[in-house]
Amino acid sequence: MHTLRRILFVALTGIALGAVALVVWLHWPRPGPAPMDVATTAADGATTVTWLGVSGALLRKGDSAVMIDPFFTRRPDKLGLVLNRPVAPDEARVRAWLKRLGVQRLDAVAVSHSHYDHALDAGLVARLTGARLVGSASTANIGRGAGLPESRIVTVAPGMAVDAGAFTLRFHPSRHAGATGGRPRGTIDAPLTPPATALVYRLGGAWSIAVTHPDGSVLHHGSAGFEPGALRAVRADTVLLGVAMIDDLPRYLAAVVDTVDADQVYAVHWDDFTRPLSAPLQPLPLGVDLPGFLSAARAARPGIRFATLPLGQPVSLAR
Repeated sequence: MHTLRRILFVALTGIALGAVALVVWLHWPRPGPAPMDVATTAADGATTVTWLGVSGALLRKGDSAVMIDPFFTRRPDKLGLVLNRPVAPDEARVRAWLKRLGVQRLDAVAVSHSHYDHALDAGLVARLTGARLVGSASTANIGRGAGLPESRIVTVAPGMAVDAGAFTLRFHPSRHAGATGGRPRGTIDAPLTPPATALVYRLGGAWSIAVTHPDGSVLHHGSAGFEPGALRAVRADTVLLGVAMIDDLPRYLAAVVDTVDADQVYAVHWDDFTRPLSAPLQPLPLGVDLPGFLSAARAARPGIRFATLPLGQPVSLAR
């Protein structure tokens, strides 16, 4: 009995120390991103992209606007994530960012996959802006949980095109980054009404979203996996490229950037989304080496411009 108690004590002590070490490590300050080298303004009338953190993007042309993967809430924090605490969209934060961006109306809110850091705020943003919510069947259930009527929910299929003002969005199958294959995997099979834990926001399949606009084309590739051959018919001037958890950079660049014949690539999904957007941006504590990615990609593809985007500021997509 004494030996059993000792073993149990040692095991519990190890677990406790491991948990403390994990929390300390997750909160340890990281260096900021590499210097940005893109213009922070755009001429009137240009088609623009505004980066919103993680893989969030606002595309605008005149009175037309589309938002992809909005995540302004940026919760739970690291400890809340470790403890699997429930989270809900922060409407005050969402409204504040929409006001800052000058967004009152959107033609569509599109979602690349239904993990919480891509989809938590999507239904609320669509409801507040009169937009249609466009994505997988899992994304549709996030919209239903947010109170969207069926008339403003669009469930897509591979290759399906959706017109949204000056933009046309076409959805191509993709895969989530990393060896885990995108946990939590599976689908959201009923209306998801928050608060709910991050683990409830299951993948629901992944999309690479090709967007054509009056000045050209852009590919939103929000997670660093890919479906071999899925983009062979796609051409895009610009790629918004997820760079977290890249398994094989040469294969990734060949399958996405080379296939669509892009001449500029903006790295997204590199920032620590457990920190609010009001705090200085830091890289994710796991799976991201932003300076290393930029250096390696530029060396491998010297004819392509690789850069980061400024947070919350429009950048022209015109070639």
